[in-house]
Amino acid sequence: MGSEYLSGAGRDILRVVTYNLREGGLDGDGVETGTGAIDISRWEQQIKLLLLLKPDVLCLQEGKYYDRNDFEMARRTGQALGMKWYLAPSNSHGSHLVTLVNPRRVEVRRFVPDAAEGKFHHTLARADLVDLRTGGNFTVLNTHLDPFSPANRAREVTWLTEYGARDDVILAGDLNSEVPGDPAVTSWSWLPAELHSRHRFQNPDGTYAGSDRRALSALLHAGFRDPVTHLGFPSARTVGYWSPTEQRDFRSDYVLPARGMAPQLKNLLVPDTDDIRAMSDHLPVCGDFALPHQP
Repeated sequence: MGSEYLSGAGRDILRVVTYNLREGGLDGDGVETGTGAIDISRWEQQIKLLLLLKPDVLCLQEGKYYDRNDFEMARRTGQALGMKWYLAPSNSHGSHLVTLVNPRRVEVRRFVPDAAEGKFHHTLARADLVDLRTGGNFTVLNTHLDPFSPANRAREVTWLTEYGARDDVILAGDLNSEVPGDPAVTSWSWLPAELHSRHRFQNPDGTYAGSDRRALSALLHAGFRDPVTHLGFPSARTVGYWSPTEQRDFRSDYVLPARGMAPQLKNLLVPDTDDIRAMSDHLPVCGDFALPHQP
């Protein structure tokens, strides 16, 4: 997979990338404790990949304790990529969100680190932006929905549905859910029973049915457009290759344009190689949009 393919070289586009780093790209005892050794080799490889992707707006999830030591890892990430960073503290596990912009192309008019007022397992970050090439305004929502509870994911998206009919909004993040139009799960033998509560719909009698897709269903009903089922872009897994207990390919990470923004999506890219799979349990997702223009 060549650098020209990854970067979208030669195209006049607005590229929005979402990427769950898995523990911030960090490994070792010091990630949790803040005092032990920390291995940054995955993070270094992630930075090399992101430099190839050349995002204009980058939405990161699991910026694990990126606020420690005066935001050391947030600052290092921004400096390595040549981007301005905005951290949104997570309510759980120190798994913060980081939204970064290319300052040569995009300017932040307003950043809201908790647009859901503390109601998310992690948080919802909102960035109101302007494209410096055209003067066009647009908004990017960066989020990481609850990984443990389908019911809570369905509650969290009620803070997002109001944006679904807009013509200037892009939702990006790890939504931990599948789209209703994606292939149905015909067998659950691949998933240990103790993890069924994270993925399956629970009936009133306590038994489990198929995969719980209420969160994505609500978003699409509100107007957000799935690049695959609505717009015809090829489907590509973003997870399912890392954990031996969850070996099933499916989509968990999305770049979803609101209804009026959907015609501006020109390309969707999910880079997937052995090297990229070794960097995180999630693959990055890139959405290439036509440049936003002034109304």
